[in-house]
Amino acid sequence: MLRQLRQRASEELSTARQIVLSAFGPADIQSEVLACESVGLALYVLVPRTSDLLFNLESSRVVVGTADTWQVRGAARLLKPGEYPEGLAIARTPEASWSEMVEICPTRLQLRPPHDQAQGETIDIS
Repeated sequence: MLRQLRQRASEELSTARQIVLSAFGPADIQSEVLACESVGLALYVLVPRTSDLLFNLESSRVVVGTADTWQVRGAARLLKPGEYPEGLAIARTPEASWSEMVEICPTRLQLRPPHDQAQGETIDIS
């Protein structure tokens, strides 16, 4: 059952090409629409070097990412170029040259309810 839930979470994460990334810290609450890509259960986000989000991530790793059909909570960390997963497409985009790569390891994924249902679904990932 756990394997099936992890697979479902991975499939849902792979549907987004951009998210609203939010973090709280010394720069107060910060949110930005950013390019993303998933690899398995990890989500990779390009954050511009001028963003106050990076300042917040230096003091707290807790983030929330929101896409059209889901919201993920998790722990973020800045990656060095040698730590990028092989084949990561967003690492080769023009904006990658002025951005930092952030890896988000999800702890909870909340799926929005389909139009014909009243309740969504929550998948705890540990």
